[in-house]
Amino acid sequence: MKFAQLVANGCSYMHAYAQGMGHQDLAKRLNIPQSASIAVSGSANNRIIRTTLKHSYQTHTPALYVLGLTFVSRDELPICHSADEFEGPWTNPQNQLHQSRWQHNWQQKDTDQYVELKLKWEVYSTADRIEDLQYRLTAMVADLHSRGHGAVVYNQADQMTDMNHARFDLLKATWAIDQLKWRAILWQHEQGVPAMIYGSNQIHQVPGNMQHRAVGHHDMVNEFLTNYIKQHIITQ
Repeated sequence: MKFAQLVANGCSYMHAYAQGMGHQDLAKRLNIPQSASIAVSGSANNRIIRTTLKHSYQTHTPALYVLGLTFVSRDELPICHSADEFEGPWTNPQNQLHQSRWQHNWQQKDTDQYVELKLKWEVYSTADRIEDLQYRLTAMVADLHSRGHGAVVYNQADQMTDMNHARFDLLKATWAIDQLKWRAILWQHEQGVPAMIYGSNQIHQVPGNMQHRAVGHHDMVNEFLTNYIKQHIITQ
């Protein structure tokens, strides 16, 4: 399959990557003529999957979707006045601070209660939520392939549970880089790719191996992605 466009999607890690035109550089390396990013900071994986499918049904040319997954613990709710038709009313109230757009009388106390309850159901459910993500991704990729699109999916920074368990075997598919065990941000940190400069109050809260990489420093990750995609994903 020859793709006419490369579309990047993800959370703030992918948004920073796209700010430095990393998606454009990756498209050029793969001889794909057009590129776009629909990444949004604070995104949950639900949003990444939903908007990838939505974009794929609205575009008229075959696309290769490059998805950098975010933390499995993130979730979202349809509680906002829509900023635009594409994104709709969805928001991650824990990570996307859209108080000015909250509707249905949603208030900060509701977010606080939501976060408290979410922490309770997350404590013993990590493997179950990863398994659910696995089926959502598998269905998404199968649908994309059925309509002439392609996908490569990788984990940005989340340290997931034991991915060698048989219940996660569907993630051994070539579209999921290293069964989502490869963490792009950790790998770049180990390669010495510089981190984004944070404010003085933030730098001490974010571990070095999870900090966003500096805008424009995408050469190493793009070399990795290019080699992987050329080896495993048909692009020509």
